[in-house]
Amino acid sequence: MKHWINTLLSLFIIAAMSPAHAQQDMPQMAAIESWGCQMNEGQSMSDLMKVVNDWNEWSDDNGIDAYSAWVLNPIFKANADFVREAGWFGYAPNFTEMGKVMQTWMTKGQKLNERFNKVWTCGWHSEAATMLVRPPADGPSSAVVSFSDCTLNEGVTPADMMAATAKWNAYLDEQEVGAAIGYHFPGHGNPTDMTADMKISVWRPSLESYGRDADLYVNGGGRQIDDAIFGQIMSCDSPRMYAATLVRAGQAQ
Repeated sequence: MKHWINTLLSLFIIAAMSPAHAQQDMPQMAAIESWGCQMNEGQSMSDLMKVVNDWNEWSDDNGIDAYSAWVLNPIFKANADFVREAGWFGYAPNFTEMGKVMQTWMTKGQKLNERFNKVWTCGWHSEAATMLVRPPADGPSSAVVSFSDCTLNEGVTPADMMAATAKWNAYLDEQEVGAAIGYHFPGHGNPTDMTADMKISVWRPSLESYGRDADLYVNGGGRQIDDAIFGQIMSCDSPRMYAATLVRAGQAQ
């Protein structure tokens, strides 16, 4: 896996070479964290949400304003425990805000963390730098989200990737596709044997909207256009889909 910092540096170099163009077209990097968890024996999502409600009050009291969070439950995923498996996806507009959230949690959230640990056991925690290459039309909301691991083809530059992304966005606009798309470049906590360069997430408001997009892709020529735009740019594995329940909506920064 190419080191994610090299990818980011390449993007910044492009920005430095063309400041005016970059300021307009290059999305800013945000920060995300993700937790992979299993519900403990005898615990349910309703138990988790009771703790989440108290966490929201705690977050209000501690000035956590810019952080958004979703609880994830699998819809389409290989080898999933559909009863017990759950996850946490947290978003902050930059790493400064994410660092504040983590510092506050580590220094003031111990008692609440113990309550979370009684409900579920989390086996991994990772972070990534995120570009919202197709931002949501509105603010944070509950959604269905698909994640894929993607690898850039040999010789492809960040500029190539962003040019292809612009073409794909134009096509989605023409087709009135309302999905939001994020590119996630792995940082701390990701598997050491990970071979992909990044993850791509696609966020849709409902399974119904996913069905419309899937028909467009499978029966409406979308796959052929995807291949024409991204075929020489990257390859991606089979996506996993989750129900993403919004549990906290951060204020716009």
